[in-house]
Amino acid sequence: MEIVDADVLVTCPGRNYVLVKLETDDGLVGWGDATLNGRERAVEAALDEHVLPELVGRDARRIEDAWQSLFRHTYWRGGPVLNSALSGVDMALWDLKGKSAGVPVFDLLGGRTREHAAVYQHCGAGSVEDIVENCEAALERGIDHLRINLHAADDEYLDQRAMVDAARAVRDALGPDPELLIDVHGRASPIEAADLARRLEPVDLFFLEDPIRPENPEGFETVRRGSTTPLAMGELFANPWEMLPLVERELVDFIRVDLAHVGGITAARKLATVGEFHDVRTAFHGPPDLSPVGFAATVHLDLALPNFGIQELTEHDTVFPDCADVFDGGARFLEGTGAVDVADEPGLGIDVDEDAAREFEYERSHLPAPRNEDGSVQDW
Repeated sequence: MEIVDADVLVTCPGRNYVLVKLETDDGLVGWGDATLNGRERAVEAALDEHVLPELVGRDARRIEDAWQSLFRHTYWRGGPVLNSALSGVDMALWDLKGKSAGVPVFDLLGGRTREHAAVYQHCGAGSVEDIVENCEAALERGIDHLRINLHAADDEYLDQRAMVDAARAVRDALGPDPELLIDVHGRASPIEAADLARRLEPVDLFFLEDPIRPENPEGFETVRRGSTTPLAMGELFANPWEMLPLVERELVDFIRVDLAHVGGITAARKLATVGEFHDVRTAFHGPPDLSPVGFAATVHLDLALPNFGIQELTEHDTVFPDCADVFDGGARFLEGTGAVDVADEPGLGIDVDEDAAREFEYERSHLPAPRNEDGSVQDW
């Protein structure tokens, strides 16, 4: 099964997505997601100029060999641009392998360990009242894992008292049953995060997400010692080796890596396997800037993992209606169950309408650039 053509397609059906297309000599087409939010053109160039030319003529069945060579032969390994490019290739290769074998990707990963994957929904808002209203709407759909971030004006950092007071008010309003989650977005110092986690213990969170920045993983020792609140981390990592020490030392409870950044299905699966031996579960990143192709790949892995925890939910057709013109199939939310699933179709089970995709041209955009009251740069 020789790769005879490799291409990258950037489309914007509501948001910019970087898609990898691989075609084999027997006419099969595999799709992958290489989206890096805010740096899409950099990944496109890396794929066009450096990565995809190395794939033509290769045996598409040799996924591990392709992963190792593309990661290790760069010499300067990893980084968000190169590893996003690698992620897209990896997903496309798994898609091809499933189509060639005539089975869904989750079957290639060992088969289902569950009938569907439970999800959590973003219910954050600018007031406690609006958060509670959003949570109640999610509960009516069967979703009982709810992210309850209180949003500040202009995205400035909320002080801990406001975050804790809001979380306690939401818990009081909803009662003890729903699972609640909060994302700090890496904006706290280790000692601040430890104090916040301790103050939130009465709320009984499912997890506290990204409490500190990833540059100093030693800080997780401080956070862990300060509280019993479960911790989730990973979406800011673009190299599986960055996540590994936190799992091996049991400093986190959930692996939050993004399959479109960390190295695709291959890398995320390996991290999850290590996590299984340390009682660490998965909660893979699933934001709107992950394309429907990447989300489908993520759910295939969710279904196969024994230590799956929860999946972040994005309903692309709802958030970006134009996605329905570009993508067909993939993961779907099961109303009333609070879960997602994929069809028992070969590969990732998602198709891309290239003509439609090319009609939605790339739109230059930037990530938020928040600043503190004194004008200094604030982490995003």
